[in-house]
Amino acid sequence: MRLMSIDLPQAVPNERCLRCDVCCRFPEKESPLRPYFTEAEIARAVAHGVPAAAFPDVSGGRITLIPHPQGEGYICPAFDAGTNGCTIYEVRPLDCRLYPFAVMRPPRGEGVLLGWDRLCPYLREEAEPMAPVMLSADVAARLQEADQRGILVNHPGLIGGFQEMVWVLEPLEPTWRAAAPVTPEPGTRLEPVDVAAEGAWERLVSFLARSVDPDLSARHAATLMMWRPLMTFHWMTLKRGLALLAEQGGVYFAPVPPAADSAADFVGACVELLRHLEALNRRAAPSRIERLGEAQCRPLEAAGLRCRAQGEEYLYDRRALAELRGDDYKSQRWNCNQAERRFRPSYKPYRPEDATGCLRLFAAWRRLKEPAPWADSYPAALLADSFYAHWQALTHAQAWGLTVRVVRVEGAIAAYAVGAPLSDDAMVVLHEVADPRRPGLGPWLFREWCREFTDYSVINAMDDSDLKALRAAKTRYRPMRMVTMYQATM
Repeated sequence: MRLMSIDLPQAVPNERCLRCDVCCRFPEKESPLRPYFTEAEIARAVAHGVPAAAFPDVSGGRITLIPHPQGEGYICPAFDAGTNGCTIYEVRPLDCRLYPFAVMRPPRGEGVLLGWDRLCPYLREEAEPMAPVMLSADVAARLQEADQRGILVNHPGLIGGFQEMVWVLEPLEPTWRAAAPVTPEPGTRLEPVDVAAEGAWERLVSFLARSVDPDLSARHAATLMMWRPLMTFHWMTLKRGLALLAEQGGVYFAPVPPAADSAADFVGACVELLRHLEALNRRAAPSRIERLGEAQCRPLEAAGLRCRAQGEEYLYDRRALAELRGDDYKSQRWNCNQAERRFRPSYKPYRPEDATGCLRLFAAWRRLKEPAPWADSYPAALLADSFYAHWQALTHAQAWGLTVRVVRVEGAIAAYAVGAPLSDDAMVVLHEVADPRRPGLGPWLFREWCREFTDYSVINAMDDSDLKALRAAKTRYRPMRMVTMYQATM
């Protein structure tokens, strides 16, 4: 079979594998992570001494584990606990040959993702930071070869469920489909948002222009749609307006206020929307309307709704950031000058073929930024989720009216930024990533961005996600104004 003739790069040295106490061991007998064998791989394993009884489905499936002879839990029957080695190493299945890379489904929608397991001690503690990222493109390319792709299609069990401890490195066949229509209660219908349909993007843009405060980043549709892999969006027609709903993990909420024709209708639409959300969520989770402006909250509070701050967005004077004059910007100016002298960066428009390089840079950046596994999980979860936002924004940049710039150092992408106009006067920066091993490149990119877009006087850098380090970094750039976003509940 040709599958075995295709070599996969080995990410972990053999001698390190033989010292590992993680792989091939499982806490429970029915672990979803136990190796998957195709029909041909089962035949080879049995020929090399694995009991046929270990494979309940000879057409392909996960191997049956056995109790660990020297400890707790279970092991693969091909694993020799005495030598810490694999008895069928030369014919081990693709599932094992891939490790510490993993092929898995996204948390929502369709498609296949390639990532690497952060529980691998070697990758976490000893490997060079860029090693998994550099190997991932090669692994992805080989997996997508015609007969390899056939293996995945014919054996969907090889594609595991989404794992929070796996870092996504490459999207494989990223196809997303609109969710099926949902009927929350009699007389109320949710219409899935399909931004690829004719006129759908224009409808969304028109809705946001009516519903969102002009200073807030959600005024641009991409700030919502870039999260589509993690959540689904629906239209809900109200008696006194129109609402956009998001659903994530079975919980519905309004990511932006509803649109209505008058102030009275707006209050009535918000009350009606919250009641629909409570019915949808069956009171299992708080129902909420997000990204309200301060002026929108006043009539809602007068009507008995509760409004509270949910974060602030940072607005800057673009000219000040382009010039970086005076003592207030001394450190940023120094960083830019150092980056320019050391790296000789080039600032260029983005091309669609740059997407892979940008995503690989993001994966390397995320690895270096991520806290240790035992630290607070909130920043790690934000980093994991943000992959999808970057992926979607880069993939749909042209269709969504986004502006992307890349920075190259010695020919390779070392930084990129994604933004979009919010109005005739303001622009939002959605994403900015720079190789942390090249100090000063991030500030240099931000300065070049502000120098380029002279038609705008205001730069919205979005919120700080309640992260202290991000808040400190954004504060150092001296925002000219902070815009508070509010959340409304019953």
